[in-house]
Amino acid sequence: MISDSVPAQTPEPQSTGGEPSITPAPRPRWLIPAAAAVLVLAAAIGVVVGLTLTNQRAGAGAAGAASYVPAEASVYYEIRFDPSVQQRANLRAFLGHFSKLDPDKYLTDELDQQLDSMSPQASGAYRYSTDVKPWFDGTVAVALIGYPSMVPQTPSATVPRIPEALVFAGVNNASAANSLNDRIRADAANKGATVSATAHGSATIWSVEIPVSSVGSPPTFAWTITGNEVMAGTSVDLVGRALDVHAGAPSLENRQEFRDGLARLPADRVGLFSVDTAPIVAQITKDVAAVNPSLTPLVQGLNATPQGFVVEAARFEADRFVIDATASMSAALPPNLDPGLLALVPGDALFYTEAFDAGTGLANVVNVMKATITAGGGSSSAQVDQLEQVLGGDLGSFVSWMGDTALVAGETSGAPYAGLIITPKDSAQARTKLLQIQGLIQLSQASGGPKVTVSEAEHHGSTITTIHVDAGATTPSWATTYQYTVSDSRVVIGVGDTFVARVLDTGLGTSLGQDSRFYAALQSVGGTPNRGTFWLDLAGLRAALEPLLPAEAKATYQSEVQPWVAPFDYAIGAVRSDGQRSETHFALVVK
Repeated sequence: MISDSVPAQTPEPQSTGGEPSITPAPRPRWLIPAAAAVLVLAAAIGVVVGLTLTNQRAGAGAAGAASYVPAEASVYYEIRFDPSVQQRANLRAFLGHFSKLDPDKYLTDELDQQLDSMSPQASGAYRYSTDVKPWFDGTVAVALIGYPSMVPQTPSATVPRIPEALVFAGVNNASAANSLNDRIRADAANKGATVSATAHGSATIWSVEIPVSSVGSPPTFAWTITGNEVMAGTSVDLVGRALDVHAGAPSLENRQEFRDGLARLPADRVGLFSVDTAPIVAQITKDVAAVNPSLTPLVQGLNATPQGFVVEAARFEADRFVIDATASMSAALPPNLDPGLLALVPGDALFYTEAFDAGTGLANVVNVMKATITAGGGSSSAQVDQLEQVLGGDLGSFVSWMGDTALVAGETSGAPYAGLIITPKDSAQARTKLLQIQGLIQLSQASGGPKVTVSEAEHHGSTITTIHVDAGATTPSWATTYQYTVSDSRVVIGVGDTFVARVLDTGLGTSLGQDSRFYAALQSVGGTPNRGTFWLDLAGLRAALEPLLPAEAKATYQSEVQPWVAPFDYAIGAVRSDGQRSETHFALVVK
């Protein structure tokens, strides 16, 4: 922070030669959280991000910032506030679905006026239109180098070490950016901040220490200006390294996984994101082991998960916001499938998602959790043993029988429903485990719990078991009623007294899979077969919730909230695999 007790800035070093395009780096105020003047500019740029959040950019070919980012960056995110002509037109059409929103305020110079009006009115205050816009090319990027430890590094530190990170703002007029930097540094010095300058080749890197006692030694905030970027980082060395990367050291832009991912994504896009999961999992593994060695089973479970390098792009179409992602995985992926579960889902389902061979993954999770709990011994381990004795089997066996599984939720006749539709790997085991869980629920009554009633009824040749827990008159029946049915081909488990029977009754022409609206939505993101589908009927959800609003809240809702939520139609997503690569497509659609 700027303080009158802090000495003035040190003199700038003389350039030692090199690229003339790299001039003394102006540092925009939003890049200097330690200076009060810089904070104003930071707020302005933050507002740009917030007001044009829909303008996420993925750049055709990762221009600019990615060429400065070290190749081992774990996370990279790039947004662009000046999209292509086509993306701008699509964004205008998308925003036009919202009656209370004027696209011109976000896509014309009116935005400059709004940002200026948010700046302090005092003499000498920074303005977006005069201080930022003259040099800003509309691109902002953030990169996380490696992955930080979440464990404090020294005994005196109460929080983890600040991660190595780089922040970029694209420059199309270096002279204007340098002029602003000169002004900001002068203002910072007048307010008592110490701004140091370090020569790095032909570039000048400015820095300021940020006193944060809980971290240990004060972290440094450093920045420079090149011919195409204002670049800030968490140390002088990191900013210098970024300059070296741009000069030829291995960069994210030239990393093969990054380039391969970009090649598979649409060229006309407005947002870009990449993440390398391997260093993240590796660091989490180290942190967990350091905090508690007894959590070794949990660490082993993390390392058993296939790691991938993911690249995502965001774009707009006239009626939707689309995210496309591609990932190269460390292990071979199962083939695409069509498990046939959609044919069993009621056509009015508001939510649907599926997992193939869910039991294997769930059993792994359960077993890891069990091993983690029992590793320390003591009462927790004993409680797990007692629970397994009561249930009559190890915890993992209660889910390992599950094959392809769908989670479904919806509403009918004013009552919500939710449940699972499962293809069992072993129907006999499924029946046994469900009976054991049923017995445990009934046992709770004998131990002083609420009254439990169990009944069975035939429904078109299938036996539906109903378990009702008496939770009092104030609790709706659907929240205290559980049902299930088991056959050789299907297990259906539901909350409420309608879901299981409706699944059994669902046939050709009445299922979600046969619904024309859903079918068209799924085809737009790749269709089937695939490795997973996600569906959320936003219009249907709104229609189900609106009648439940209290009378006194309806007027406010209709005038202030409904115009913003009414345009949303649905969200749809699908994942497909291709050898060791996965492809994901997601769309948020308006009407």
